[in-house]
Amino acid sequence: SISFPGDGTPIGSEANDIRQTLDAVTTRTRWQTAALQAFQTWAEVANINVGLVADRSDAFGTAGLASNDPRFGEVRIGAFSQPGVLASAVPFQPVAGTWSGDVLLNSDVPWYLGNSPAQQAPGGKGYELRTVLLHEAGNSLGLEDRQDAGYVMSAQYTSPRWSLTAGDISAIRAIYGARQDIWESVPNENSATATPIVLTATESAVGRAVRSGSLNTADDRDFYSFVMPAEKTSATVTVWASGISLLESRLRVRKEQGGVLGSDAVASVFQNNGRVQLTGLTPGARYFISVDSLENSSFRVGDYRLDLDYRDPAQLTPTTSANHDSAAYSGRQRLQNADNVGLPQLFSTGLVDSEVGQNDRPATATALQSTPGFISQSRYEAMGAIATAVDRDLYTIVAPAGAVGSLNITLTALGTVRPDLTVVVMNQAGDRMPSQLKVGSDGLQSLVVPNAVPGQTYVVGVWQRAGAVQSTGNYLVTADFSTAAAQMTVLTEKSLAVGAVDADLLSSSKSQLFRFDLTTFSTSAGKATLISIIDVRTQQLVRTISAAGGVTASAFVWLPVGDYQVVAKAYAQGSTVTGPVSYRLLADVVSDDDGPGY
Repeated sequence: SISFPGDGTPIGSEANDIRQTLDAVTTRTRWQTAALQAFQTWAEVANINVGLVADRSDAFGTAGLASNDPRFGEVRIGAFSQPGVLASAVPFQPVAGTWSGDVLLNSDVPWYLGNSPAQQAPGGKGYELRTVLLHEAGNSLGLEDRQDAGYVMSAQYTSPRWSLTAGDISAIRAIYGARQDIWESVPNENSATATPIVLTATESAVGRAVRSGSLNTADDRDFYSFVMPAEKTSATVTVWASGISLLESRLRVRKEQGGVLGSDAVASVFQNNGRVQLTGLTPGARYFISVDSLENSSFRVGDYRLDLDYRDPAQLTPTTSANHDSAAYSGRQRLQNADNVGLPQLFSTGLVDSEVGQNDRPATATALQSTPGFISQSRYEAMGAIATAVDRDLYTIVAPAGAVGSLNITLTALGTVRPDLTVVVMNQAGDRMPSQLKVGSDGLQSLVVPNAVPGQTYVVGVWQRAGAVQSTGNYLVTADFSTAAAQMTVLTEKSLAVGAVDADLLSSSKSQLFRFDLTTFSTSAGKATLISIIDVRTQQLVRTISAAGGVTASAFVWLPVGDYQVVAKAYAQGSTVTGPVSYRLLADVVSDDDGPGY
């Protein structure tokens, strides 16, 4: 899903200003449509869907779900000043959290929208917005830049390009596969092959049936049939696409003998649910439903849900989509409206579930299914609750056949009062697996199990931490088998006497999102290292990172172009803690940028 955070939303130490930037280029509807068209271009040829959702304007990179977080989309599109680049995207990273997928334009660039260089502003060089967004969408979806010319994913910008080459299509399909309609076991392109909607006993009792469908190509059309129940003379048919895909559809309902009873063409990609309300129908008669795409639309492919409802129309959910265009960021207003954004389960004090003892042993562990939208068995997520001080939640996950690198487990405590929990990884016999603890920002805990074994079943356990003050509450646990930053560079590795300070220089040649991993090598939790990152030009503190003995702390920091002092200080707690403090700081750039030099 895609969302547009409000202007002012924090991006590290900067602030989102995409509306201020692009409203000066063209109308808001046009540039937002261009952004959606960029992602839809990839969705048309690969087995993915992209939907538009609202955004609460939480800070970029805030802790949350990698998929289906109710506060914002998996892909958040923003802009801020980034000297040296046109735009940046953050491909999926094992520990990048909600940064993954985000696309950030440089607000200082002279943008224009049009498929010809002649459409740029008079007298100045410009960069075509949809072309850059199409490239960044590829990066966001996991594609790397190509060094040869002539492709959307070529590393050099040359001229406007709105369509994919065969090489681009092959690359995206290598990740997601070709587009498929898993809902259509046999073709249903006309009334003779229409898919019958036969209500189950439960559906009949409720008076409603919902079926999933997909338009797989621009010319695809889906037909369904239904028979009016006895004593029923009215029905409502709805096509739900908002938040599911960007599909712009036309819905029609026909008599069995022919003749359209009702139709509805969606208003736009921003309001793409359709509905037909019917009265005067004949009990026992057969009717046909057809769903196809709007001609001349840029959004003719995508999944949807078809909703056949015999209830009173007053009981139905309105088809109007939530407002996708977020207001300007306001920290106070965001907190005041926290209860209005669909998060009562994620962050309330009430427990998500109250079970105790149902999955507290490896033999009874809950088997997790891989997260939709990711390569099969590469990503798992679960939201749960520890209901008592003795409650334990165990889950099983299976490594993909092609697993390489590490298994990465993350645990985030949720709620107004967050529980003190711990996470462990075991084999099916219940033996603990060798792992390294990491503690990141926003209370995120991580375990890294090196050298994941393809096809092996792992058991992930969550329970109360020893010495816990708050023993119950909600949590989010994730697991992925992507390689964990194997290319990180050692920025500094030293030993310092307690109280000593050391400094190194880090230069950022352009605006980039860095990942830092700080490890303090000690069996004593009384030893610790504190890293301070300071802007040399302004002497302002940008970020601090700390790690106690035996712990690796991870942090993501967006650094504009410039030089930075990385200052380390060694600490010890208690008079019995002696000897030097050894530490190592790793760094890696996790954003993928497009620079104007190409």
